[in-house]
Amino acid sequence: MKNRVIYPGIALVLLLAAPLPATGEKAGPELLALIQEAGGPEAYPDADIVYIDEKIDVAFEEKGDSTARRYKLAKILTEKGKKDLALAKFGYHKRYMEVRILRARVINADGSVVDVGEDAITDGTMTETQAMNILEENFRIKSITFPDLDVGDSVETEVEIISRPVIKDNYNTLEIFQYDQPLVRKTLVINGPSTRPLYHVAKNGALQFTGEEKEGRTFYTWSAEQVPMIVPEPGMVSFQDVALKLIVSTFKDWQSLSAYGNDLNRGKIDITENMKQKVVELTADKDTPEDKIQAINYFISTNVRYMGSSMDVGAFLEPHEASYTFEKQYGVCRDKSILMMSLLSEIGIESFDTLVNVSSSTEPEIPSIYFEHAVCGVKLPDGKTVYVDPTMELSTAFGEPYMGDLYVLHLDEPGQDLIKLPPIPAEASMGLIEIKSELRPDGLIQGNVSISGKGFYDYVLRTVGQQIKGFQFAMLWQQLGATFLSNNIKVLNPTATDPSDLDEPYRITFSYELPEYVVRADQFSMFRIPSASHAFDLPQIGVIKKLSGLAEREYPLFLFSSRGTTQRESIKLPAGYKVKAFPDPVEIIEGPISLKIETLLEGNTIHFTSDFRIEKSRLSPEEYMMLKKVLKKLDYFQKSMIILEKSAS
Repeated sequence: MKNRVIYPGIALVLLLAAPLPATGEKAGPELLALIQEAGGPEAYPDADIVYIDEKIDVAFEEKGDSTARRYKLAKILTEKGKKDLALAKFGYHKRYMEVRILRARVINADGSVVDVGEDAITDGTMTETQAMNILEENFRIKSITFPDLDVGDSVETEVEIISRPVIKDNYNTLEIFQYDQPLVRKTLVINGPSTRPLYHVAKNGALQFTGEEKEGRTFYTWSAEQVPMIVPEPGMVSFQDVALKLIVSTFKDWQSLSAYGNDLNRGKIDITENMKQKVVELTADKDTPEDKIQAINYFISTNVRYMGSSMDVGAFLEPHEASYTFEKQYGVCRDKSILMMSLLSEIGIESFDTLVNVSSSTEPEIPSIYFEHAVCGVKLPDGKTVYVDPTMELSTAFGEPYMGDLYVLHLDEPGQDLIKLPPIPAEASMGLIEIKSELRPDGLIQGNVSISGKGFYDYVLRTVGQQIKGFQFAMLWQQLGATFLSNNIKVLNPTATDPSDLDEPYRITFSYELPEYVVRADQFSMFRIPSASHAFDLPQIGVIKKLSGLAEREYPLFLFSSRGTTQRESIKLPAGYKVKAFPDPVEIIEGPISLKIETLLEGNTIHFTSDFRIEKSRLSPEEYMMLKKVLKKLDYFQKSMIILEKSAS
């Protein structure tokens, strides 16, 4: 992994340094032999870096405090590898961690050693919070720069990480043993009190493991050798989901973790007079509990800035009081969830803090603190629970569609087990494209387009509308039409409602003209149905087709949410023409993917309808092949033509 923000105690930490002038010191013969034996570009023709050796020694105590020493030796194979290793960043939370660089040096190809100077290491607040004009001292980034690396150089580093437990009296870690570059050898040794046994599981492969007791402490050792590199695929699931990894925890069950997380919330769900007045203001004209919940959700999502910390343990950091978040108008996901719980309590709605992994999987075997996100679980009067995400600024869904089929952990006083949510069907995130077209006698087709949606589809449309405005917004739809329909298309007068107005449906409208679109042969005219191209189906087919270019996939495809699109087009024919041939209808269901297309004639108007759905947010390699099969059917239909015959005059 390279040029990533990596956090101590989890996954891979890149430890690199910027060289000062060479000291004249030579690397020892054992180290040089290790570098030589690792090989170079001839041994790894597809790699940019080879990770030669990695050793991690961790000691944790009864209260969960730990000290880790991490040693790494990496060799640069290509110019790209040199660029990738020129800057390393790793983040930490000041309240919980202290990071000390013990050794950082470059071993040149000739064996000379270049040490890192203090001026090559910087320590500052996260750029994400700086960009939001938020001064948050606890979330920090330590960066190391190397301006003078060369191909053939190796980087040797050692860092000490002193950690206070995120969860008191407990120790957790998640370690990655496979990267997007080859790994020769990696060893992890963890020792702790024998009274606090570690529960552990390796995923996506096997690790060599030994364990032994010495003087009241247990030493656990895991290792791997000659681990092949992972070749990333477009749109693949989280790297963490497919890499060889180890999950370690002193927690025996999820209930204990749930109860502890709930303890962190004690005293945080407070409310002030200003907050009470805001609730009255937000809900005064709302009649139903659902409308009141949404009004509070919209207020938090649009007025309280989301400070995404990018820390895998961020969901378990102790949240601020709701009143603090309300006053400061910013917070991490858990802060926003706590604020929502507080405001909902004022209208008598029960809710609870909920932890979830969205982009990566939750492994149910080992209770782990590594959750990437927190949302608010809201219990409705009828007993149903919906999951509301107040960090989704432009989401209008009542209950986020992306939550389908995921594991969640409710933070509750008695403690809750991990829960697997049911799938949320594509119906909750459908787009609707309606087109009224007319074929003129001169062969030009013109029409009016309306695009709207719900759930995830609506969220994508609003996000595009928020980010792309004016001339660029017009060019977007022109480019889509030219790419997927015809170079001759003219998209005219694109307009849209306000994407930030969450109380009103979002809709995009424009007109189009397709000159010289009809193919003529004597008394016959032929043309393809414009909407069959899915040219204006921005959140769906355009993205899906881009991600389906591989002949096959080794890793699952991540789509964030189930989704679908319904298209309806009516094409009015000119007088004196009759339909001689229609494309055949299509109806295909392949696992979680379906496509249904129909074309019929009523009077002098052709009616086209299509319905495309993907019922899962993640497609396995086998389901990816099903997707390709469905798209092949769609491609075939898109090439089919309607044939008209002009009546004899």
